Amino acid sequence: MRVQTGLRFISLAAALFAARAGIAQSAVSGRVAMQEKPGETTKDFDATVVYLVPKGAPARFAESKAQMAMNGRQFSPRVRVVTTGSTVEYANQDPFTHNIFSTAPGASFDLGEYGNHITKSTQFKKAGAFPVYCNIHAQMTAYVVVVSTPYFTQAGADARWKIPSVPPGKWQMHVWHERAPEVVQEIEVPAAGLANADVTLDARGFKQVAHQNKMGKDYTATGIRY
Repeated sequence: MRVQTGLRFISLAAALFAARAGIAQSAVSGRVAMQEKPGETTKDFDATVVYLVPKGAPARFAESKAQMAMNGRQFSPRVRVVTTGSTVEYANQDPFTHNIFSTAPGASFDLGEYGNHITKSTQFKKAGAFPVYCNIHAQMTAYVVVVSTPYFTQAGADARWKIPSVPPGKWQMHVWHERAPEVVQEIEVPAAGLANADVTLDARGFKQVAHQNKMGKDYTATGIRY
């Protein structure tokens, strides 16, 4: 199977498949709202993932390659969406060492320590939202959201999102954000497409919890650098 990079290829592949099958396609779009604790405002709408799962036959999709760079002791981007079976490359753009890992069930990996201009990768074979960390820098947290459908996107900073080339029919719409319970809604997409598929997420119960290193210990207790 040919492997390509990024969201554009996935959307193009879905559109091409539908076009060859003679299926009408239109966009599904909407806006995300976030309920926050009193006095807080939402600054991370772009971390919202929206994806559509067809009711009935499973969606056809291709594996892909995507990248999460390490730059300034942060992941860039912090949230990356890929299809099941895809590979994520972790490129070290910092002038110091990183050790990227995850202990999440179904996506556990450890790339070991490596330095500047080196890229290592791992394959995600199971659908789900998987946290990824650096064993050296405790503040580094990212998510790889793995979906078994080519119909997905992330919201923009303005909270708006759009999934192009969606065939008409019945779908489950999933809306994920790390700070809120995932919302799943049943929708029906007509041949003309569906606009204003707005969703409200509830982040009022979110509590930031410090994660542990790959040995299951606190970072400060093991002398890990920051």
